[in-house]
Amino acid sequence: MFRKLFLHSPVRYIVGVVLALIIGFLCLLSKGFEYRISYVDAFSVAGGAVFFLGLLQMVSHYGAFDIFGYSFSSFRRKEREYTDYIDYQTKKRAVKSNSKLTYMPFIAVGAIFFIIGMILNVCLL
Repeated sequence: MFRKLFLHSPVRYIVGVVLALIIGFLCLLSKGFEYRISYVDAFSVAGGAVFFLGLLQMVSHYGAFDIFGYSFSSFRRKEREYTDYIDYQTKKRAVKSNSKLTYMPFIAVGAIFFIIGMILNVCLL
């Protein structure tokens, strides 16, 4: 279970960390580098943004936006590949059941950055 949740390509973790660092740096640019509370905000905002990006990927992985894919697939082709939406959903579920949980690196990186922000917040009190 641990392997399926957290052992993914290191590239996804690197992308998550780089994205969090960019968001944190932009937050620091807007608030200034001289106040310690700005670093708390930067880590918290960056962690929250990357965490919610991972959650959005998770929702998409489990089929929340399948209706849009089905509607666009029926617009592009003259002949339908699927008989109806239920057929489209069952075929997508079969494909997704074998796929990895690629959203977990973003959730893990976001949670770590957010926890660092909360630890900094407690240390500043």
